[in-house]
Amino acid sequence: MNTKSLIYILLILLVVLGCNIPIIKFTPKELPGVKVTTPPVIDGKLDDDAWKKAPRGIDFTDRNANHELAKDQSMIMLVYTDLAIYVAWYLYDENPDQLVAFETKDQMRPHQDDWVSFTIDPFHTHQFQDRIFFMTNPNGVKFVSHPPPDVPLEDVPLMWDVATAIVEDGWIVEMVIPWNMLDYPQIDEPIDIGINFDRGHPRTGENSWWSTVPSAEDDRPDGHWLDVLPPKK
Repeated sequence: MNTKSLIYILLILLVVLGCNIPIIKFTPKELPGVKVTTPPVIDGKLDDDAWKKAPRGIDFTDRNANHELAKDQSMIMLVYTDLAIYVAWYLYDENPDQLVAFETKDQMRPHQDDWVSFTIDPFHTHQFQDRIFFMTNPNGVKFVSHPPPDVPLEDVPLMWDVATAIVEDGWIVEMVIPWNMLDYPQIDEPIDIGINFDRGHPRTGENSWWSTVPSAEDDRPDGHWLDVLPPKK
């Protein structure tokens, strides 16, 4: 069989088989911006009034399983004040006693542990260079992908806070991220901000996302945080 015939047969196979390949639609999810007057206490509990008012994100999909719904689901909440952004996670796990948590040092990415990451794109450019992600693990370590350039690296963990708790059906994370850790547009009207939440689960191999995205880092269709009014700088 010559090369042209082989290529022709392969093209036919691709067309035929392609008819059965599911097409993944990356449609950004949305959360409304909710501003609270009394922020939640960062203590690894979700019993504050602020969380009762917070919008919730659910139905995480697993990037490592063709974006099917993750087996171990997660629930996230998000509110803000004039001073900071508050993030909460409830991370379901059938075996929380088997959580992986080796990393204990701040500003060391806990990529081999169970971890969560909150991504924010204040200028909503969908570009990697403009996104910042904040990570932690069950030990409550703090990792920021793009720390403020004018702050010594050893001082960065002092700028924000994390609390975690292991519960009978999983684990809980709370974060508080001051606005002054971020660069954001100086505006007088509410804006939409790019956000996403993802989770690494080494025991199951899942990498689950709130708003389903492809693996490409630029032009990534992350979720939207709607009608948010950042404070004056």
